[in-house]
Amino acid sequence: MNTGASAAAGAIVWVVAFVAGLLGPIERAVALAALVVVPLGLSAVGEFDGHPDRFRRLAITLQPLGALAVLASVTVLDGPPAALAAACWLPVTLSLGVAGATRTLDARTRGFAPLAERVVDVGLAYLSVAAVALVMFHLDLTLWFAPVIILLTFVHFSFAGFALAVVTGLSGRVAPGSWYRPLALVVLGGPALIGIGISFSPLVEVLAVGVFTLGVTLLAGYLLVRVVPTRPRRQAVLLAVSALALPGSMVLALGYGLAAYTGSSPLGLPIGQMVAIHGSLNAFGFAVCGLVGWRLARPAASQTR
Repeated sequence: MNTGASAAAGAIVWVVAFVAGLLGPIERAVALAALVVVPLGLSAVGEFDGHPDRFRRLAITLQPLGALAVLASVTVLDGPPAALAAACWLPVTLSLGVAGATRTLDARTRGFAPLAERVVDVGLAYLSVAAVALVMFHLDLTLWFAPVIILLTFVHFSFAGFALAVVTGLSGRVAPGSWYRPLALVVLGGPALIGIGISFSPLVEVLAVGVFTLGVTLLAGYLLVRVVPTRPRRQAVLLAVSALALPGSMVLALGYGLAAYTGSSPLGLPIGQMVAIHGSLNAFGFAVCGLVGWRLARPAASQTR
């Protein structure tokens, strides 16, 4: 099954599970990431040159069964059986991580250029972090966190890690520009820095989310000004919707971080409601629209800065 067909089939499965009432608010994002967002992202990125493509193709082969196992782990299974099902996602994400790492290592002689491709590579690596978090959640290995934080780690690295990196990388393929570099660097390191803040310091978390929110908001403006006007009509509409969803989504993430640090919501919304709205904007407004948009007219891999 190719990536486009896998994403379409995954969307049907997701809708059936949603209508059947099997998915809670966070579980919807988990299932959507595995069933739809990952194959869409791989379809948008396209083929790699040389050895890395072997690992990409392996991940594509394993993805449908791995995604169904992820769905089972958050719907009908519990405990060790759910952890075993979630572990089926590990070979998919590890294969993609190896593909990205191999591409990056192959680029050493070029000074790790072009940056757009390195952003994509890091996005592939972030998926492995998400997969490990899901297994930990089902094994109740939550360390000093509430279990929901571990589950949200899967969502964070699947969307703010992988999907955002793919959209940013593909944007850099068509509009590398002088302003692209600092924005791409924020996307490269932001998800990891936020994860460190959540793990060790609410203050670091707030600062990291603040910088990330600013960078992503500027990236949305960059997409609207530099990328959208250059693209075919249908693609431009979807990319514009994706870009417009980013600032609102990130403001809600910043509100959540401030609430965790201060104990009160600066936006006047319950934390649960902020998470729900942020998740919907991020998943459907940004990720799905952006990745479908790029799939309509995939830019060739960048060979320049």
